[in-house]
Amino acid sequence: MHLLLDPLHYAFMQNAFIGTVAIGILCAVIGSFVVLLRLAFIGEGLAHGSLAGLAIGYLLNWDLYLAANFYTVGLALLIGFVHAKAKVTLDTAIGIIFSTSMALGIALISSMKFYTTDLTGYLFGSVLAITPFDLRIILGASVLILLIIILFFKEFVFYAFDPEMAEVAGLSRGILHYSMLIMIAITVVIASQTVGIILVTALLIIPAASAQQWTHSLKTLLLFAIIFGLTSAVIGLYISYYFNVASGASIALTAAVVFLVSLIFSRERQPLRRSFGLKETIKKL
Repeated sequence: MHLLLDPLHYAFMQNAFIGTVAIGILCAVIGSFVVLLRLAFIGEGLAHGSLAGLAIGYLLNWDLYLAANFYTVGLALLIGFVHAKAKVTLDTAIGIIFSTSMALGIALISSMKFYTTDLTGYLFGSVLAITPFDLRIILGASVLILLIIILFFKEFVFYAFDPEMAEVAGLSRGILHYSMLIMIAITVVIASQTVGIILVTALLIIPAASAQQWTHSLKTLLLFAIIFGLTSAVIGLYISYYFNVASGASIALTAAVVFLVSLIFSRERQPLRRSFGLKETIKKL
């Protein structure tokens, strides 16, 4: 008889499924803006940089999830500050901050006598380890971020397509920029519970990139990204459970297969930024 019939394992699987669905939707939406803003590197940087937050949380006996969230949000704000004040490109600022933070994390972890399964789970993904407390954080953060995106959708689209024009039009480029960095940071941390900090960029980038193969309409891109993100996350979850492989690897590989299928069978590969002008984009919203 399969373990799914056991009440304890059923509860774990239920938490994992709900958390995976929420993360799949959130990563697809935020990932679409990350792709539009060409910020794929920041997802990778924040994911690896959060290693120090996990190590600090473990050493201080704090909740790893909360410690990583607060630390990574601070990391995102620091990246934005260095980019603005040091007069370096954003990818340079990301490289400086994330490599420094990751080095700190490695130094702290190497000082530990042993690693806990909790810390290892964040590195490689452990979806079945999602606790009711973790699930509340995932659902709360997902609802909050998606609500912000819905309420200020046109502003974020305007900023994504033309930050300079958005500022000229009276929008606060700084607020939009830092808000997006914070939302990316939170998304990266809560998604790390499912796919691990090593592979979190896959769930953040690949569904949106797959959606780009099928459409040059922004709304359709978001819809397809959500469908592909959910498909990758849920199928990857069950592959992980039934074949006893790391959840991060199974979800990332499933997302890669979806991208490959999209690449082979889609005829619509025109970049979204070039498909129509900014005014036409805003009118279509």
